[in-house]
Amino acid sequence: MAKITKQRKVTYYIGAGMMVLGFILFISVFFSVASMMSSPSLDVGRFPSFSNAIFGMILIVAGGVVMNIGARGAAGSGLILDPDRAREDLKPFNEAKGGMINDVISNIDVVDKIVNVREEKEIIKIKCRSCGSLNDEDAKFCKGCGKEL
Repeated sequence: MAKITKQRKVTYYIGAGMMVLGFILFISVFFSVASMMSSPSLDVGRFPSFSNAIFGMILIVAGGVVMNIGARGAAGSGLILDPDRAREDLKPFNEAKGGMINDVISNIDVVDKIVNVREEKEIIKIKCRSCGSLNDEDAKFCKGCGKEL
């Protein structure tokens, strides 16, 4: 079974940290505006810098890209265009998905019932002597011409 390397895990968590830091910077602008509005003396020259919000958005987007690279690898995320390496990078996820599907199928008894129904009964048909059409084995009259079988 393929394992995700330690470098990819670290890259993923660095990207998650970047996103959290970006969100904090982005939302801090709204808190500073709210605290400024709630103060009794409105100081017009003390508006918050919106550069924190812009830098926060940049960090959120960059963190998402870094997380994607960490989760799927450089080739699996599309950063490097190499199909063989992409297949290798995505191997842990493909094996995990296949394993989960097999776990679900093994826990469903409906699959066994469907398989057993198919194998259970063999279908036998009887050919009418008059018209030649095929009828079920328990039929008394032909479904094609209506004559007795």
